[in-house]
Amino acid sequence: MSDDHLPKDLTPENLEEIAQQRQRMFTRAFWISLLKGNEGLGDTFWAGNYLAGLFYLGVMIVLLALASFIPFFSPVLSASFVAFGIYLLAVARAVAVAKPKGNAGMTLRVIGVIWTLLGAASVLVYSPYVAGQ
Repeated sequence: MSDDHLPKDLTPENLEEIAQQRQRMFTRAFWISLLKGNEGLGDTFWAGNYLAGLFYLGVMIVLLALASFIPFFSPVLSASFVAFGIYLLAVARAVAVAKPKGNAGMTLRVIGVIWTLLGAASVLVYSPYVAGQ
């Protein structure tokens, strides 16, 4: 597996490890481990918030389009916001217990938890308004 955008100083054995880590992020075992707080602090924060958010964005757009034409999907869209908010609460807990891989201290952990809780709060507070209620 080759990526043209990788830095030149990486050795071939590191490239294989990076490729395996990338593939692992799309497995169920990784997400279970992430939500338990067994992954590194950075992986837990970034994948937990934004990789999952990228997936949810696609789901939300499809549900939004369907809700525009079929009223049944309005409450389903609202429920998806609630589900994503609850997921983000679980990610906040995972960020709180995740171990940093480098020199990250308590400051980054606290900022990550606060950031994730703010994301969860915004999704949960906004959820009733999505369905036009």
